[in-house]
Amino acid sequence: MRFFALIFVGLLSLNAHAVTRGNFMGINFIVNITSNSPDGSNDGSPQVLYGLMNRPEQSSMLGPGKALEIDKKTLNFICAKKAENNYHCAILIHKTAFALIGPGRGKFVMQGEQAKALFDQFHTNGVSLTFKDEAGKTLVHMTPESFIIEYNEQGV
Repeated sequence: MRFFALIFVGLLSLNAHAVTRGNFMGINFIVNITSNSPDGSNDGSPQVLYGLMNRPEQSSMLGPGKALEIDKKTLNFICAKKAENNYHCAILIHKTAFALIGPGRGKFVMQGEQAKALFDQFHTNGVSLTFKDEAGKTLVHMTPESFIIEYNEQGV
């Protein structure tokens, strides 16, 4: 979890003026969703996403956090509770066969058993789960057969 905390601290600087933002990070794509931004806007999306994660809380220097269990060279998906009502989620989509990355957009699609392993790491109704952030830029949709994360600056 310490590794994730260091990545997380670095990612905070990328999110200086937006509640939901996507950026290239080298050849990869990072999606940041924060509760609060310096301009005073607020977004409940990361708190909802944090609650949907069926993962144990782990301590970090930022406070309690949750991370998906997956090959870290494929996808990093972490959410942390920095303070009361102040959450941050960072989704790092690595350039792999599962990723489609372009200007202002990133998409991660996994099928089959690997998708089921990710699906099982969320609180679902057993059939599907769809999450869309308040800004309308990030979509997470999953079934036991398919796991999709999509970010589009223009909206999803």
